[in-house]
Amino acid sequence: MAETPRRVEGLQRVQIGLTGLAGVVLLVGLANIVIEKARVDDAASPPPVVPTMTSNAAMSPRDPLAELGVQPAPEQAPLVPDLEPDPNLRNPMDRDPAQPSR
Repeated sequence: MAETPRRVEGLQRVQIGLTGLAGVVLLVGLANIVIEKARVDDAASPPPVVPTMTSNAAMSPRDPLAELGVQPAPEQAPLVPDLEPDPNLRNPMDRDPAQPSR
């Protein structure tokens, strides 16, 4: 039986296809092993420890955002005089000043 170029090319394509298929099967198997190992490790690890409240914490409530540094605590909040309402302001500002208030 003589080897024709067409037959040789066909055998090369089959070999390349089978090699690729074997590679994909190996990669899927390896990924399955890694995922299964991660599941076993997660199940074996203890649950995270949650700190409990002490009696001092129950007596004085704390602001969790201030503890994290997200916003200043009320005693540390700076007083900005520009944001205070004008103490001399007596009339509401949503009415026409020409009309007397009732």
